Amino acid sequence: MSTSRVRPGQTAPRRGLDRGPGPRRPGGAARRAAHRTGAAVAALLLFTACGTGGAAEGDDPELMTVLLDEPGEEVAEWTGGAADFGDHPHRPDGVEIDVSYPVFEGADRFASRLAEQVDREVRDFRGASRDPVRLAVDWEVVGAGSGVLGVRLVRTEEDLHGRRQGYGTYWYDAETGHTAYSTELLADDDALGRLDGIVHEELAGNPDVDPEGLHPVMRTYDSMGFNSDGDLLVEFDDGHLSPVVVGHPPSSEPGRILAVVPSEEAAPLLSDLGERAREASTAEEPVLAVDPPGAVPESLPTAPGVVAAGDPDLDCGAPGTECVALTYDDGPAEGTAALLDLLAEEEVSATFFLNGDPALTRPGVLRRAYAEGHEIASHNDLHEHMTEYFDDRELPAQVAAVSAMVRRQTGQDVELFRPPFGDTSGPVIEEIGRQGMAQVLWNLDSEDWTGLSPEEIVDGVMDDVEPGSVVLMHDTLAPTLAAAPRLIERLREEGYEFATVSQVVGDPEPGESYPAAGVTVPEYW
Repeated sequence: MSTSRVRPGQTAPRRGLDRGPGPRRPGGAARRAAHRTGAAVAALLLFTACGTGGAAEGDDPELMTVLLDEPGEEVAEWTGGAADFGDHPHRPDGVEIDVSYPVFEGADRFASRLAEQVDREVRDFRGASRDPVRLAVDWEVVGAGSGVLGVRLVRTEEDLHGRRQGYGTYWYDAETGHTAYSTELLADDDALGRLDGIVHEELAGNPDVDPEGLHPVMRTYDSMGFNSDGDLLVEFDDGHLSPVVVGHPPSSEPGRILAVVPSEEAAPLLSDLGERAREASTAEEPVLAVDPPGAVPESLPTAPGVVAAGDPDLDCGAPGTECVALTYDDGPAEGTAALLDLLAEEEVSATFFLNGDPALTRPGVLRRAYAEGHEIASHNDLHEHMTEYFDDRELPAQVAAVSAMVRRQTGQDVELFRPPFGDTSGPVIEEIGRQGMAQVLWNLDSEDWTGLSPEEIVDGVMDDVEPGSVVLMHDTLAPTLAAAPRLIERLREEGYEFATVSQVVGDPEPGESYPAAGVTVPEYW
């Protein structure tokens, strides 16, 4: 059954057990199998009761508690298909969409936020996947009590690279009406950093895990909950932490990766919400209906794992402050990690413009750049002349791809887009703006792409640099990487501060092109 999609501020339609003639979701036992780390333990599901009720004794410690996994008298359901998501910029033909989420009595704000999240999952699957085939989003209630509701969304998707699952767990505070990301179970960014260290230790030596891909960012730690003993479970999507496979996305074959943090070790890391969520997950008598919230806070602290790009104390508009933006196109590449090492050592912020295949191949490097405060931007999906290679029907997919990939890996909405070769036009800029991004070109070309030596790259930049320069470079080129230490040193000697593009141009607006004195836009645009 499909109904009109819930929008922010709207009330979700109530649905009970009557699902109409449409296809039914898999039963609770089949969906809980997604928790399992191996087929051998799947038989345990036969002893797990469906419906409501607290966790039974002997539950698998690697499973979040499941209090409910299908609609009933106390919890309704919204379901939807491809036609319910018609306003996305890219809608590939023939993709099957079958999504759902629960609707709780008294928690309409929660339903609206779950609707937004499901919308984002559909949009990003359509944009980020190669030859997408099918997306299903299912749900489980993993906490209900102490004024808290917890919902785990299970995403099953198929595309050119096969079938995989992903997980996201969301927590509703009935007192404030706030829907929290999983990282908000933790007290702050410091607690997330400490948890990241614990997880590193637990997963050390696992051949299916690349430790270089594990960073304390919101989208990596986007599914956390509790087992029946109150231990904190941290689960990672299929392939999210897999080692790099050159020319191919990391393998999803290892499946769900899990870290179990004992309750006594997790307790010092939890926020007040986290403590109540643990109580809600282990409650013997779940409370599935809540009262509407009272006073809703006007603003809330930033969730742990959300990283702002650039030095927050740097104001490029302040008198006497001379800023320069170092930008790197075409990555992430094999040498990007070494560049990030240097930038971290020198405390330099940069802006990275990514292409689609490199972003799919090295998602861990993408996450690292974001985690370390660099600005992540789009350089289009394919590195082709956009005005010559794509017609108007193909532009939405090209512009959408990298944004969706970055959002899936970090949670960040991409705001900047640089067309390959600076080849742009009116339709290109219009599509960039329609998808919420500003076009960014450059006003200082290092010409590293012409085969210059490291010394020539440094000298050329220093000859032309001035306050407000946006410097074009490429982290795919060995001479550029070799030039980086000396270039940073000389710019610093000249009194320059290193900023992101957004800091240099000053709050770029979607649909506009920057910098003002950048590459000349072709007359035909």
